[in-house]
Amino acid sequence: MSSLHAPKFCANPVSNGIVIFIHGFMGSPRQFDRLAGAVHRNGCSAAALLLPGHGGSAKDFSLGTFSGWQSHVDAEVERYSCDYKKIWLAGHSMGGLLAINSAVRFGQSVQGIFTLACPFKIITFSAHALNVRIKQVFSKKNDPIKIAYLSNSSIALSPGLLWHTRKPAAEIKKLMLEARNNLSQVRAPFVAVYSASDELTSIVSLDILKAGLTGASLESLVLADSLHAYYPEHEQLLIEQALLKLVAPPH
Repeated sequence: MSSLHAPKFCANPVSNGIVIFIHGFMGSPRQFDRLAGAVHRNGCSAAALLLPGHGGSAKDFSLGTFSGWQSHVDAEVERYSCDYKKIWLAGHSMGGLLAINSAVRFGQSVQGIFTLACPFKIITFSAHALNVRIKQVFSKKNDPIKIAYLSNSSIALSPGLLWHTRKPAAEIKKLMLEARNNLSQVRAPFVAVYSASDELTSIVSLDILKAGLTGASLESLVLADSLHAYYPEHEQLLIEQALLKLVAPPH
């Protein structure tokens, strides 16, 4: 496992609450550095998980399953619940699905759920998606979009990377179905952030979330300029504010 993508824990000694951050498919704990720092300054502890199969080779990643990812998240939530009375779950993309499932399993321990680009419907192909992928490959090294996508991926680049992602990618469909079925059982306040320009998660996902989340409050934030794994500064500030509003200073 690369030390760059190692799981992170930032304790706040006066806190009885923690925000657990869960990355998405091929993602990294590193993508939550800014948000974790914000909640820590706001009075909470913060933990950013590394899912099984991530942080190493494409071959390691190919062994990933939705049950393995979910079991890891559940085990970490259970572990932190021994030390913290209040837990908030925050997930990007696939991590949002994992957060929903854990919130149902741990009931009253979870005080709130915060998701970024949580997918209930995926865009399989579009001209916009193709353009974003071309920029990732052919843009200059200092291009902010290219930097964001490279730094947010914890899987080492290799000639066989595309082949090795096929099996774990199929697992996401199972995870989407389980999370969608669990929505009606969620009771914790929910904040969902989507982007109208996301090239992977369809904005229709927000409608599905609204329809399924019948037992909990929902606040949504729709961004205009962000992509699936790239958030410009002015919208990062909006995301940070939305998370801090959900995570009240613990007492």
